[in-house]
Order: sequence, then structure tokens, then C-alpha cells
Amino acid sequence: MTLPPPSPASPATTARILHASLAASAAVLTAVAWVFRGSLPLPDGAGGAVTFAAYALAASGLLAGLAFRRLIPERAASQPADAWWRQHLPKAVAVWAIGEGTVLIGALVLAVGGQAVAAIAVVFAGFGVLVATAPGRLVP
Repeated sequence: MTLPPPSPASPATTARILHASLAASAAVLTAVAWVFRGSLPLPDGAGGAVTFAAYALAASGLLAGLAFRRLIPERAASQPADAWWRQHLPKAVAVWAIGEGTVLIGALVLAVGGQAVAAIAVVFAGFGVLVATAPGRLVP
């Protein structure tokens, strides 16, 4: 007796799994960076440049993520959620990648320079994008 092939997950379920995976991996890598913070020393005089770059990346990651969020239209009441996700999942994944990338840059700043304030600003900006574009917020 052969079993029928498994049915693919709905696009809405796929979106929730992808978003949760990206957010969880960003959180884990941030925790690892916290454990190893400052373990890779910077050359003398580079701390100010790294701090400036971290704040610039926090602002640009947040602005880029929220700007791309505007490219994702709201779902019409008559449109099924699965049909909406089939059409807009690639855009959502791109925005989530911006958020996760911003978090990972913050984790790198923390691990390399140990500059907690600048790194936390970048991490919060990235998680802000991930929270603002969560699947539940995109398709209520």
C-alpha cells in the first residue's frame, strides 16, 4: 500500500514558519554575539567609526524595511488569505530578510567591538522591522 504524497502547506502557514525561523535565528545569533561580545578586538581608533556605522545601519535598515513594507498592499476583505500570500510572499520575505540582516549586523558589531549600546540600537531596529511586518500584521 502506498501512501499519498503529503499536501503542501498553505502559503499562510509557510509565511508564519519562515517569519518565525528568521526571527528565531536572529535572536539566537544575537545571544551568541552577547556571549562573545568584544572577543574580536578592533584596531586602535576604529571604535568611533564602528559606532557611527552601527547607528547609520540601524537607521537605514529600519527605514528600508518600513519603506519596502509599503510596497505590500493590504488584503481586501473579499480576497482569501492564501491567495494574498501566494501573490505577496516574496515581497514579505524580502522585507523580513532586511530585518534579519539588520539584526545580524548588530550582532556582528557586538561580537567584534563589544559596543553594546550601538549594537543594541541596530538589533532593536532589525527586530522592529520583523515585528512591524509579522504575518499577523500583514494579513489581519
